[in-house]
Amino acid sequence: MNLAQIMVSGNIGQQPEIKTVGDTKVANFSVAVNENYTTKSGEKKETTHWYRCEAWDGKNGKGLVTNVIEPYAKQGTTVFVQGMPINETYEKDGVKMSAFKIKLAGVSSTFRLLNSKTETGGDVKASPKVNVKDDDEIPF
Repeated sequence: MNLAQIMVSGNIGQQPEIKTVGDTKVANFSVAVNENYTTKSGEKKETTHWYRCEAWDGKNGKGLVTNVIEPYAKQGTTVFVQGMPINETYEKDGVKMSAFKIKLAGVSSTFRLLNSKTETGGDVKASPKVNVKDDDEIPF
């Protein structure tokens, strides 16, 4: 068995970008993870690490993007994501580049809302349930 997974918990940096590929919705968003530490000299430091994420709905249109990300995930929402680490290569201005992202697709991926603000200002404490049996087909 082969396995590659990455887990990240942090805040969504910008409003998720939702697009449709064929009949399937795809959400792209970034998660900021803050690292706080103290140097040997006692100076407090904070570094922010950014993780790009790509989430796919199932073929039936009843998946993660439609049921959770689109209605509930907003800029500033604290989330937990677990998915497949993907390294993409591309060319920009004649220079070969590499980019890393977390792909959320299928039953081996996890997305949880840890906290969020509703439009009325109240807190959303838990992720809505997505029926995994209805969302186990990946559209590629």
